[in-house]
Amino acid sequence: MLKRISNNKKLLSFLLSIILGSIIVVPNIIMGHGIYSLVADFNLQQIPFNMLVNYSIKHGSILWTWLNEMGSNFIGTFSFYNLFSPFNIIGYLFPEKWFPYLVGPIFILKYGVAGICSYLFLERYVKNKNYAVLGSLLYTFSGFQLTNILFYHFHDVVAFFPLLLCSLDRLIYDNKKGRFALVVFLCAITNWFFFIGEGIFVFIYFIIKVICKDYKINKKLFITLVFEVLVGILMSLFVLLPVFLFTLSNPRITSNWTFIDMIKYPFTNYFEIVKGMLLPPEVMANRSLLTDTNYSSVEAYLSVVGLVLVIPYLIKKKKSPYTILFIISLIFMFIPILNNSFVLFNTGYYARWFFMPILIMSLMSIKTLEDKLDIISGIKVTIISLLVLILFSIIYNKVHSFIILDKYYLIVIVLEMIFGIIGVLLSNKFKNKNILILILFIFVYVSIHGNYMVYKYKYNNFNIEPDYKDFITRKSEFNKYKNYRFNTSKNCRTNIGYINKINNIRAFNSNISGNAFSFYNSVGIQRSVYTEIDINNKELNNILGVRYIIGCDDDINNYKYIEDIGNYKIYENTNYKEFGYSVNDYMKLDTFNSLSFEDRIKALNEKIILDNNQIKLFKDIYPNNTKYLSNKFIFINDGFKSNIESDNDTIAIYQIPYDEGFKATNNNKKIDIYKVNNGFIGIKINKGKNNILVTYEPKGFRVGIILSIISCFIYLIYLFKIVVYKH
Repeated sequence: MLKRISNNKKLLSFLLSIILGSIIVVPNIIMGHGIYSLVADFNLQQIPFNMLVNYSIKHGSILWTWLNEMGSNFIGTFSFYNLFSPFNIIGYLFPEKWFPYLVGPIFILKYGVAGICSYLFLERYVKNKNYAVLGSLLYTFSGFQLTNILFYHFHDVVAFFPLLLCSLDRLIYDNKKGRFALVVFLCAITNWFFFIGEGIFVFIYFIIKVICKDYKINKKLFITLVFEVLVGILMSLFVLLPVFLFTLSNPRITSNWTFIDMIKYPFTNYFEIVKGMLLPPEVMANRSLLTDTNYSSVEAYLSVVGLVLVIPYLIKKKKSPYTILFIISLIFMFIPILNNSFVLFNTGYYARWFFMPILIMSLMSIKTLEDKLDIISGIKVTIISLLVLILFSIIYNKVHSFIILDKYYLIVIVLEMIFGIIGVLLSNKFKNKNILILILFIFVYVSIHGNYMVYKYKYNNFNIEPDYKDFITRKSEFNKYKNYRFNTSKNCRTNIGYINKINNIRAFNSNISGNAFSFYNSVGIQRSVYTEIDINNKELNNILGVRYIIGCDDDINNYKYIEDIGNYKIYENTNYKEFGYSVNDYMKLDTFNSLSFEDRIKALNEKIILDNNQIKLFKDIYPNNTKYLSNKFIFINDGFKSNIESDNDTIAIYQIPYDEGFKATNNNKKIDIYKVNNGFIGIKINKGKNNILVTYEPKGFRVGIILSIISCFIYLIYLFKIVVYKH
């Protein structure tokens, strides 16, 4: 049995990665009584998001979700969090409440898939396939992977990325058609955002290999390549097209670059990049030196070996396409505008594409071993680089305040680096057993440092957060509140709404409706990844339609106490504005924008904000003295129903982000929807009874599906031709 496994290198890569992944994950599951948990983003985003998506799919709410903030495009919101990833689909096969117990085993599976996929890419370049097994472990358990255990959805992308390069190689070298298009499709639907960066890297990889004459391209092969890229992208348009249109409205993608910003980083960025390659990875918070936090995913340390095996390859193989690709990657890392091309030119610093050059570094490392290059030169250069890094730190200290934030943490990291160098030296001494020695050292390193990363992420603890299990347990008592909006006190964990299936504006999610951003900006609320509206800001909570407040271990005196649900206290805001409320006068948008933020909030309580065209359109409505005889509102899947009986014509204001995907009828007749109040939905209400039905379909969704279906047929015809010609 063991001999069969050792002879099947693909299976061996998979199993070794599974075992190493288990060594990291299983102890945490045991300490969590079956639940794999960390802190912050993992506990408050990754697990709740997956539970929400699981629930929504099974309850038919797959185009618009009321469970994300004020409501948002479902596909646009959660595609970044791997809505269509095969790993997520595994979770959908089980009940929603099982996911906290499934996340650990799925995490282990991601390591296994990363291992076998990276092996498939690496095996081509070595005669001894055991080196490819070693390289797969270097990639799968790199610093990027260990640091990003906080970001569960990154690992799907890392697992599948090697297939892009592998399938491209097979197309160019072996004329194996059909695979590349399928992998393009897989990577595109797994995570559209990372796919953009992957596309840039693969393009650079291709160009370098052509220039170095490693790829021999003729016209026919080039046409085949372009076709497979296009058909792969077109098959994924059911995701990409609506997501692209949704993302255009997110102000986080705007770029306000200055020339200096384009070419120069602060010193700390350069320091972190170099340190991330030389030293074992740190957690993103509570770091050892210089910066106390760094969420940019900058770690690029190869498990155990670091840069020690990369450097000899750089020295001896100067004209290799992989040397050139690595150097170009370094240039991209160190020049801000180039680095940020991988993240849609967002001005914030992110290094979340570093796993791509890490795969090339893994290839260079195993080639160094197989080609028996001078490893000592790599050790020397690594040590000198580390000394230079220390020297720069001392110089920086004279100008700024350089401090060691956690000397024990730093000692652990340096000792692990020394441990890695010892492993490389031993492998160099016993060359006939160098692969086995390095794999053993990787096992020791990952076992210790992988669990230490978990320990550090959990604030020097292994235990599950107190009451976390209660947090992720849905309270059925919230069902009676499902048609009302909530806010939550700061004493509570965020994203309570995701777990308990209520519309809660306190949300920790980067992806919300663009018009929600517009409204918040208009009233002076700076919204990045959190929505936090202070419950004591009563006027704003009233405008937003917040009827209920959730409190946690705090005294809330401004609202009426209703009941306890588990550990939560529920309070009622009796002054909230109902969905579809009306006012008796308007204010010009220009006039509104000239007011202070405080006065804007006051104005919104009394008036509707209209642009010049809307003022002309509704000039006969305002001012008025409209009263509602009744107003009933309910959320439905992918829309809402609103029944209003009014004594006069007016505009009903719904505190729901305006989106061009909404369509409305009133008494079964199509009507227009207007954007009012800097981002909300406005609907013309007639005197008498109004039975309003609003449904949602993401802009571009239907066209995307049609194009995807057509492209799938084209792809199947293409595959059929490949099979026919082969025979």
